[in-house]
Amino acid sequence: MIISNENLLHINAPKTFLATSYAAAVGTFNLKNVNGLGSSWAIQMGETGEEQTEVLLLSGLPSGTLGTTTTVTLYPHSADTPIYAIKYNQVVFERSTAGTSGTAAPMTDGTITYQADRVLTEFDDTSGSSTYAYRTYFRNSVLNVTTTESDWQTSTGPIFYSLSSIRNRSKKKLWDASYIKDDKDIDDWTNEWKDELTNAVISVNQDYALGTENVAFGTNGLGTVAATDFKQVRRVWITYDGVNTYQSTKLAIVEPDPNQVFSSSHPYHAWRGDSVFQVFPSSSAGTASLIFFRFGTTMKNDSDELPVPMRSYTKSFVDYNLAQAFLKDGKLAEYQQKIVEAEAAKRNFVTELTPRDKTGPEMIILKEPISGENYGIW
Repeated sequence: MIISNENLLHINAPKTFLATSYAAAVGTFNLKNVNGLGSSWAIQMGETGEEQTEVLLLSGLPSGTLGTTTTVTLYPHSADTPIYAIKYNQVVFERSTAGTSGTAAPMTDGTITYQADRVLTEFDDTSGSSTYAYRTYFRNSVLNVTTTESDWQTSTGPIFYSLSSIRNRSKKKLWDASYIKDDKDIDDWTNEWKDELTNAVISVNQDYALGTENVAFGTNGLGTVAATDFKQVRRVWITYDGVNTYQSTKLAIVEPDPNQVFSSSHPYHAWRGDSVFQVFPSSSAGTASLIFFRFGTTMKNDSDELPVPMRSYTKSFVDYNLAQAFLKDGKLAEYQQKIVEAEAAKRNFVTELTPRDKTGPEMIILKEPISGENYGIW
């Protein structure tokens, strides 16, 4: 079973260039700028995926503009060859025989040199099974320092509506993805579009993307919502004794009179900030039970998945990402085409999530049938 790890260490790494050309079998180099090169760091000579790109370890810190490596080069390198301070020279492949529910441990012979002359660093687990799960991390063999572990990899690959899958599909549809220097750009666009869809649906469906939280407030009536995905409150219930609960009515913070008397059986609340509210009456402590609109959790890990209602609209995410990439590259016609496709999908998504008795963003909800002698059409 072939396990692979993307070679992305050069992205956002400190970068310099060779000042002169060198033949093969050289271990000391004149660099244009040594700032950003750490002691005993790994350096990458050449661009990722090029045939003669190689990784070497610095022998301590550079002296002046000269950098010395622990081994000599395998290939000749011309002046202005890019030098990336990637720090790590190894990839460690880990395995869990219990799948993603287990704990990953380094495999025998699974620590290999970072293969910068390819797009991927690969390892063949000859005793692997389709039920196993894998993780990787980077390591500096001299400093013995490592990065954090990657997300899980399985034989089935990433879930179709995961962040990793959307990112990969977006890159595959680009004529040239090399100008997108950081996958984080695509991840940010994906999260932008997720927020667009969420906000569009909330505007027509007040029961979409709701969260709940119980918030304690003190004798000053002040409480703070701790939920990280809090957007706006939908409903507030108040209890002072933990037994009796009452619906709270919203006030503007400027409305309560200093001498106004409130009843605990008919509480009010007012907002004093993005997530801070005050309950009236405020002479006793209690708990506010909130239902609120959620903007959702930002997708960060490769395995993070879209909210369930969005999972049949993954193409709209790819279209939006392509639109942003085309705009970044000055391809306005291609941008226009893809943004139109994304917006069309958004309209379909909003229509699907709009309650069937709703005809638009503005409406009147009938609480009871209209009848009687005064009922008519005017």
